[in-house]
Amino acid sequence: MQREKGRDEPLKRVSTPTSYDPKTSKLLFGVATADHQAESFDPERPDFRDEWEKRPGQTPRGKATDFWNRYSEDIDKACDLGCRIFRFSLSWARIEPQPQVFDVSALEHYKDLVMKIKASDMIPLITLHHFTWPIHVQSRGGMIAKDFPEWFSAYVSHVVNSFGDQVNHWITFNEPNLLVYGYVKPWWQNSFVVPPGYTEEISLTAQIENVPKIIRNLFIANQLARALIKAKNPEAKVGSNPFVLGLPPWLQKFLDWLASRATDQDRLSRRTRGIAQRRFNRTDVDVVLSQLDPTSLRSGKIAFSKPYGYGRRRFLFLRDHVLSSSSDLQGKRVGFVRGSSARSTLVRNIPGAIPHSFKTHAKALAGLQTGVVDALVGDEAAYAAVGIPEDVEFGPEVLLEDVYATGVAKGSPDLLALVNSVIAGRPTPKGVQITGTGAISRIRRRGILKVGILPDQRSTTGASPVTLERKIAGEIAERIIGDPKKVKFVELTLQKRVKALVPWYSFLGPFLKSLGVVTTILNSNWWHLGMRGKLPEFLCPRNCVDQLDFVGLDYYWGIGLFEFHRIYQLIEAAMSNYANAPVDPPGLLRALRRLNRWFKHREIWIIENGCVETADGFSRADYLREHIEQVRLALSEGIPVSAYICWSITSNREWGLPFSGASDFGLYKIELDTDPELKRHPTESSTVYQNAIRSFRPSDR
Repeated sequence: MQREKGRDEPLKRVSTPTSYDPKTSKLLFGVATADHQAESFDPERPDFRDEWEKRPGQTPRGKATDFWNRYSEDIDKACDLGCRIFRFSLSWARIEPQPQVFDVSALEHYKDLVMKIKASDMIPLITLHHFTWPIHVQSRGGMIAKDFPEWFSAYVSHVVNSFGDQVNHWITFNEPNLLVYGYVKPWWQNSFVVPPGYTEEISLTAQIENVPKIIRNLFIANQLARALIKAKNPEAKVGSNPFVLGLPPWLQKFLDWLASRATDQDRLSRRTRGIAQRRFNRTDVDVVLSQLDPTSLRSGKIAFSKPYGYGRRRFLFLRDHVLSSSSDLQGKRVGFVRGSSARSTLVRNIPGAIPHSFKTHAKALAGLQTGVVDALVGDEAAYAAVGIPEDVEFGPEVLLEDVYATGVAKGSPDLLALVNSVIAGRPTPKGVQITGTGAISRIRRRGILKVGILPDQRSTTGASPVTLERKIAGEIAERIIGDPKKVKFVELTLQKRVKALVPWYSFLGPFLKSLGVVTTILNSNWWHLGMRGKLPEFLCPRNCVDQLDFVGLDYYWGIGLFEFHRIYQLIEAAMSNYANAPVDPPGLLRALRRLNRWFKHREIWIIENGCVETADGFSRADYLREHIEQVRLALSEGIPVSAYICWSITSNREWGLPFSGASDFGLYKIELDTDPELKRHPTESSTVYQNAIRSFRPSDR
C-alpha cells in the first residue's frame, strides 16, 4: 500500500521487528460502539444531542443500528472476531430522565449488557459520557455550570451502585478535548462542531471565557467519578481517551509548551483567540445587505446572520403572453440574473427551459420587454424594488421561499453577534468588543460603516425589504459609531455580493487556518498535560492531577514530518470532515512514544482507531493493517500498549452526518437508510481485523 501520488513522505511498510514475540504479547483487541450513534431514538428519553441536531437540520439517528435491542448480536460478532474487549457507552438521558429521577429499568438493561459481554469471555469497557447528556442538564447550565461535576457524580453513583462491582474498566469522558469546541467556534466553520453549539449571538469574549470553565469542570468531574468507581471496586481501572492528532513532533511540543505557559486567564485568552477570530480580515465592505440567501456554497465562503426577512421566487411574463404555470415554460427562453440563486431554481423547477443570463434585474426586465426571453425567474422583492413595468406581471406560482440573511466576513464573531442582536431587536450581547482588535474596532476607527447593496436597491420609498435593510444598516452604525447616518452604501452586482466579503488574500486560507491552529492551546495534549500536573491550577486543580489508571487515546488522522502544509486538512478531519482526512500511520507510534515518556510504567490503551471506507488513498482494510503494524513496533520498543480497540463494530449514525462511505467506520456494514432489517454484513476490513487478532497470542485464553 502506497500513499497517494504527490505526498512528500511515502509510506514504508514496517516489517515485524525481530525483538517482538507474539507469544508473550499481552495486547487485548476490541471493538466499540456508542449509545447515541447506535441505540434507537426514544421520544420519551431524548438526549441533548437529539435536540441539538435539529437546529442545523442534521441527520437524526432514528432507529440507528437498534443496538438497544440487538446488542447480543453485535457482541457475538465481536467474539467471533477474537476480541477480548467490548466498549459501549451509557445513555445518561435514559438513566436519569429527570433531575434526580433514576430509571431502574435502564440500569438493569445496561447490567444485562455487561453480563452478556462477560459471558462471551470479553471485558466490558464502559464510557459514562460519550458526547451527549440529558436535556435537563443543559437547561440548568450544561457542562460549564458550577454544579456540573456534582450532577455528573450523582449519575455515576447510581451506575456504580447498580453494577460497578461487575465492571473493572471505565472511561469517564469520551474525547474530552473535543468537548471544548461546543463553546468555541473555529472562524472557518459555519457553525459549532459539537453541542451545546451556541447560536451566532455569542461574542468572542464569551466564547473564550467558557473555555476554562469546561476544562476545569471536566477535570473535577473525572476526579469525582473515579473516586466513586474505585470506592465500589478497588480493582477498577479508570481513564479517558482524548483525541490525539498526529502532528510533527516539533509542532506538538510547541503547542504543549503554549498550553503549559497559559498561567492565567489573560494568557489563555490570547492563546485561544486565534482559532475563533481571523487575524487578517480586510474586505471591501463590512456587511452585505442585499437579499442574500445563505446557501451552503456561500456559507463556505462567508458567515451569515440569522434571517432578517423572507422572499419568494416566481416567474414573470408579459401580460399578453399569458402563462398559467411553470410547466408552460418548457422549451421557452427564461432569464435570470447572474450571481443569484434563480439559476438553480430554474434548472430544478423548469429543466426543459433554455436559460439566459442578465447582469441586473433592470436589464432582465428590459430583455423580457424586447423579446430576448419569454419569461424571467427571480426574487419577487428584488424585481419589485426596481419597479415592475405595466406590461409585466408575476405568475401565480411560487417556485421557492427565500431566506434573507446579512453577510459578514468569516472570522468576525463580535460583528456577527452584534448584527444578530440588531436583527433580533435585542441589546448587544455581553462581551462584544467595540474597541481593541477585530472588525468592529476597524469600523469605529474609520467612522463609517460600509454596507454592500444591489444597484437596484437605490429606492428608499415603500414598505419593501430595501427599507428594512437600510434600517438594519443604520442600527448597526448607531451601535458601533453612535450615529445611524454614518453608513456608506456600496453598490454590488449579484456576482460580487459574496466576493466583497472575501479578502483578496483568501488564497492563503489553508495557511491562515494553520496559523489559527498552531496559536491556540486547544489543539495541545491539554488533557494529558493536566494529568501530568503541567497545567495551571485554575484549569486543573491539584487534586485532579494523575487521576487515571491507564493512559487512553484516540488516534485517527495525522500528517508526516514534512507535511505542515496539510495541517488545515488535519483539523478539518478532527471537525468530522472525513472526506479529505490525512492518514499517517507512523503518527500513532510517535503518539505512543510521547505518552510512554510522559507516563512511565503506565499501561496505554488505544481506545479508538479506525477509518471510513477510504481516506487519503487508504481503504479501511489497509488502514487497519498499517496502524496495527505500528502497534507491533511500539511493543517491540517496550512501550506498554495493553489494548487496541477498533472503531467501530458496525456502521453507526456518525454524529448527524448523512450516511455514506465517507461517514461509515463499521467492520460490519449496515445499510442504515435502506435496509429495514438492519442486517450486519461482514466487510474486507472485518476479515483483516480478525486475521490481525489471530497473529497475536490472546492474553488469557
